[in-house]
Amino acid sequence: MDKKILLSGVAALLMSGAMFAPSASALDVSWSGEAKLTATFNDGCSDSDVELSTSSNADADDITTTAEETSCASGTSDDMPVWATTSKLEWKVGGTLANGLGVSVDGDGDGAEIKLDGAFGSVAWKDGADSAVKLALPNSAGDLTTASRDDLGGHSLATDGTKGTVVTYSAPSVGGMALNVTYAPSSEDAATNTDKYLDTIAIGAQMSAGDITIGAGWETATANASSADCASIPTEVDDDLGTDDAFDLAGTADNILGGDLCGDQTLMGIGASMSLADMSINAGYTKLDTEEADKTTYNIGLSTSVGDYTLGLDYVNSKKEYAVTSSHDQTVIGASLGTSLGDGVDLGLSFNTSSVAIAETAAHSNYNAEVELKITY
Repeated sequence: MDKKILLSGVAALLMSGAMFAPSASALDVSWSGEAKLTATFNDGCSDSDVELSTSSNADADDITTTAEETSCASGTSDDMPVWATTSKLEWKVGGTLANGLGVSVDGDGDGAEIKLDGAFGSVAWKDGADSAVKLALPNSAGDLTTASRDDLGGHSLATDGTKGTVVTYSAPSVGGMALNVTYAPSSEDAATNTDKYLDTIAIGAQMSAGDITIGAGWETATANASSADCASIPTEVDDDLGTDDAFDLAGTADNILGGDLCGDQTLMGIGASMSLADMSINAGYTKLDTEEADKTTYNIGLSTSVGDYTLGLDYVNSKKEYAVTSSHDQTVIGASLGTSLGDGVDLGLSFNTSSVAIAETAAHSNYNAEVELKITY
């Protein structure tokens, strides 16, 4: 055989990679999306006279703050409804190589997740991915939208360390148990050791048995002393801040009582869900412990189907305990009703009322109602 012909044949094989790379099946491409039209009604423009009286430590002078807290400037009133439209598009590309290694890419408005999976489980990389604590909890996040600007939100589902690029390892499911471990090398994805948090690890497990699912998770984040220390708490504050449309009671309480979620942080959570005929019940508890303030949240939720309608009820209680004394307390009670208008078109109604009390001041309440038309495709 002519040597030139032989060499050219070998070169062609090398360039094609056929001698070394396993063949892969065709990649599957899929996409989905949704669009929402919402009309919101609430009483966000509310005001109340508040007074905060406490001392930051045994040696400091008493701190007394009086002011009128308002959500809107003087002379401004509510003008409802507020209309809004949102949309999102998600796509996925995936396939399995001849050696059994699965490769997939999930993309949305928050970036893409790249995942490798096989007999070992799966490993995924994504900027801003969920913590293993969130992945473990089967209960509702409790993040009902409220009209209060002092909203504490629902469950804490990650520390400040689980930011930036997150690596997620999911072990193979055994006996109905799912185990996830997340690792965030750097909270700001910087190329130096100056990030607020480095090497944050979380672990979470979820187990299903029949109609019951339970889960628990734990996460710890150690603050980088050079950039994530908590600010010092002042020992003296002006006795009377007066009446000011811009007065922020929650922010003032945070500053003088120590209400920042900062420094070293530890998060633990436990949750459960259960199905009974057409009824579903879920409940959960989380606690975020930090060097300054601590936040504790629990929720109870119920949903059921009545004919063509789905009814939901939610109760969420959150408490932020200040470093010095007292706390910021919030309770939200919500109800929702939804039905399908046709293939891919759903109509939903939701209503909640929230009660907020900051540093032992009188509680103030707000309501928030929303009508939503959702189109999925």
